[in-house]
This record gives sequence, C-alpha cells and structure tokens, in this order.
Amino acid sequence: MGASTLELYKTPLGEARWFKCLGEARKAYDDGKPDEWTMDLLHDENDRAFKKWYESMEDKFYELHGKDAKKHTYWFNCFPDKEDPTKSITRFKKVCWVNDNGTKTVGPNVIDSTCEKWPVNKEIGNGSKVIVGYTIRKWGNKSGCGMTFDPVKIMVMDYVEYSGGSVPSDDEFFGNVQGGYSLKEEAEKAF
Repeated sequence: MGASTLELYKTPLGEARWFKCLGEARKAYDDGKPDEWTMDLLHDENDRAFKKWYESMEDKFYELHGKDAKKHTYWFNCFPDKEDPTKSITRFKKVCWVNDNGTKTVGPNVIDSTCEKWPVNKEIGNGSKVIVGYTIRKWGNKSGCGMTFDPVKIMVMDYVEYSGGSVPSDDEFFGNVQGGYSLKEEAEKAF
C-alpha cells in the first residue's frame, strides 16, 4: 500500500482576506519563524453552514485531544472580526519546512471553479469567495490545546482582483529623466 493520507476537511464558502497562498511561501510575521502561506476566511456568524462547520470543528477538537482537554485561548483560530462583529474570521497557515536534503513543503493548490490551476501572478483580492480544503495539526502546551488549519486546496468561486498595495514600476513613477547619472552610459565609456 502507498503512504497514508491526511484527512482533508472543507470550509463552507467564505470571503478571503489577506490571501498569501499563491507561489512561494512569504516571510512569517514573527522574525525567526519559517516562511509560510496564510489567509483569513470570513463567514457570517448567522450562516447555517458556518454554524454547522464551527460545531464540527469543536467536535474534532475533543476527538483529537480527548473530552477533558483544556482549550487554549487560540484553540481554534476563529474569532469575531474586529471590523465587523457579525462576521467570524478563521486564520489558515501552512509553514514551509525545508528537510535535510533541501526539499521544501509544497504550497496550497489554488484552482478556479472548473479545477483549472490558478496563475501565480493573478493575485487574489479581499472579498474573493473561496472554499478551503485543509488538514488539521493538533498542538498543546501548558496553556491548553488547539488546532492549526493548514490550507491544502483552495477553490476560487468568485474572484475580486487584488488592487491594494501595488507599487508603480520605476519607469511609471520617475519617467525617463535626461541628463542624470547613467550606469549604462558609464559602462559604455569604460570601453
């Protein structure tokens, strides 16, 4: 038989925010931590599919840690959204590990609704609607136990183009300035 497979879970359709799951892993927020793929997923707290999913994750917590397990403050990275308390925000994070022979963790597989691979250069903006397939990593410490959700497969159901934070190219910003110092001209003079 082949290697065992991890169990995959699926979120209900939600709204993506801070989507950093395309291409190479990004620098972690905390210095010294390995690179990671991250995203937040917003759901309406009154949505029946969300409530059912939330309850199933609470059941999964006790299945993984035992019925008497103490919940850590961040036992399940799902909290009321600071901007809109009628919504819950679930945080997904996959760490990019590099093993001894240099092989890296593979990032999430992002696809469209027809299962076509999403282009790495087509950034996904806040408000895009997605479904996340994820695995669960359980953890525990003195403060309690919890679960981290690793995004494995992400299906984009409704796309909003990424527009924030884009920096114009040097040419667009400065234009072509005549009479200034030129590395190219200096190199040509050297010959």
